[in-house]
Amino acid sequence: MVAAGLGLLLFDLAVGSARPALAQNTLEESDPADGAVLNSSPSQIALTFTEPIGDANQVSIACGAGGDNDPFTQRGDEVVAANGRALTVEIQQPIPAGRCQVSWQVSEPGGEPGIDGSFSFTVQELPPTLPPGTGTPTSTASSSSGGTADDGDSVGDASEASDATTWLGRVLSTFGVAVLFGALVLIVAAWPEGPEYIVAVRFLRAVWVIALVGTLVYVVALTAAVNDESFGKGLNPSGWLDLLDAGWAGRAAIARLVLVVASGWVVLRPERVIDPTTQLPAIGIPALAAVTLGLSRTGGDWAVLGVIAGIAHALAMSIWIGSVVLLARVVLAGPGEEDLVHAVRGFGRISGTVIVVTVVSGLIQLFRLDGGELFSESHGRVLLLKTLLVAAMVFVTLTANQVVQTRLTRASELSVPMADRLRRAFGTQAVLGVGVLALSGWLLALEPGKLPAEEGPDFAIREEIVDEDAGIDLVVQLDPGRVGVNRLRVEVREPETGLDGLQVTFIPPVGSNAGSVVQAIPLTGVGIADSGPPPAGGVPLDVAGAWTLQVSASTATGSLTGAGSSFEVRAADGSLPTSDIASVPTGAPVTPAPTTAPPPSSTNAP
Repeated sequence: MVAAGLGLLLFDLAVGSARPALAQNTLEESDPADGAVLNSSPSQIALTFTEPIGDANQVSIACGAGGDNDPFTQRGDEVVAANGRALTVEIQQPIPAGRCQVSWQVSEPGGEPGIDGSFSFTVQELPPTLPPGTGTPTSTASSSSGGTADDGDSVGDASEASDATTWLGRVLSTFGVAVLFGALVLIVAAWPEGPEYIVAVRFLRAVWVIALVGTLVYVVALTAAVNDESFGKGLNPSGWLDLLDAGWAGRAAIARLVLVVASGWVVLRPERVIDPTTQLPAIGIPALAAVTLGLSRTGGDWAVLGVIAGIAHALAMSIWIGSVVLLARVVLAGPGEEDLVHAVRGFGRISGTVIVVTVVSGLIQLFRLDGGELFSESHGRVLLLKTLLVAAMVFVTLTANQVVQTRLTRASELSVPMADRLRRAFGTQAVLGVGVLALSGWLLALEPGKLPAEEGPDFAIREEIVDEDAGIDLVVQLDPGRVGVNRLRVEVREPETGLDGLQVTFIPPVGSNAGSVVQAIPLTGVGIADSGPPPAGGVPLDVAGAWTLQVSASTATGSLTGAGSSFEVRAADGSLPTSDIASVPTGAPVTPAPTTAPPPSSTNAP
């Protein structure tokens, strides 16, 4: 019996050892990987396990600067893949900059509790734009640029575009439009035989092509600039309409493109400019295109006068430069009959008027935009250089006109020596004119000395936070300061760079059921972050009363933790609850760090 029992025991052990052991489930990989540093927010959190998992799973995400991470709630539910081994969580709104801790727990296929674990990753910076309604401000100036703010969902100001591609497109467009219009004016005024010359027709068509290509480049580059996108994305015609919201410079660019395209009707048959039945639209379309050249700078003092002077300057300069280019390249290309003499004489008759209008309108713009800042500002210095080139053009033009009056008054044809001499004179003017146009394009990329800085919107609530030890100086503003979603604007004035983990927390009045609102601010130095007006963005302040503002951030020289002040949020009808804003209620979680400056006083709108 003992032997039989011992044999049965040995048999059970042998059989048991032959049974496969259940494998221990483990996390095979995660995306993002543990310790990963990401340039932007991931679109999902993905976990892959070595064995199948059940349906009772939990994934929690906590994100924020430093070690005080807050739950990240803008996420989807846990989804198990068809193979049973992968678990994903969709990120519905971008994760703020900072470190994120992901904690997970999965179940067994039968529903029993399974394994758990955690990992972390870091998001370096917030994406430049966020979907409407997130309430998260959008950074409109990097720490190195020190730029100004624009709403996250709006386009920039076209008049502020200053990159090289925009300048090139602007100069080519201006040259083509100006020469086309000026040449047609000279044909109408003094050379009606011009459309009969094939060289003149080819000249007009070549200039139109330059105008069209230059304007296309200008519109594409301007679209990319106001949307802060690449030149390639600006090629999409659907984005060009954004220029309509980019100020008068943007609207003028769109109008110019349409008018330049329409001018093709004129250059296809240039005789239309001398035909009484078609003369008005044939000269009017290029003239309107030239008018758009004067709408690139509409700000500053005496804005209406500036617009009038700008348009007059653009038209007069176009006639001047366009006429001399036509004379140098076509009319004076060689000797000819009396009609060529009439063309040269005709320019002499109109040149005096266009010179006076160009100079007077230019002086108006000079004093309006620069005043006495000609030597201290870049715009003024470039304007002085342009003025010297214009003065040289005036001198050469007057000299050439004197030669025309003395040598061609009674001439019936244009001789070879005279054509060569005048061609050199008008060619010099044309070269100077191209230089003037190039400098004009440069001027539009510079800020005039007297052009007032664009003021931001008025905010009902303004709180200044200054900490000298940490080197932090910033302003937090809210509007309208009433119950509901409020526009948030944060301006960092110091430090220039090195700001980390900037976060603004809004704590509701004591005793209310509202929750705190934590807002990560995507700035790392001097700049402005603006959520834009509701409903596109903002922070929800759901109850009226004395709210507490806390700001946390760190620099290379110190940290700012919980620096705060109190401010009043009014009810929707503008009324205030009975509260004393002069003191922070007892128990409010305001605990300034040792390096924190005393809470500054608030400046509230009445």
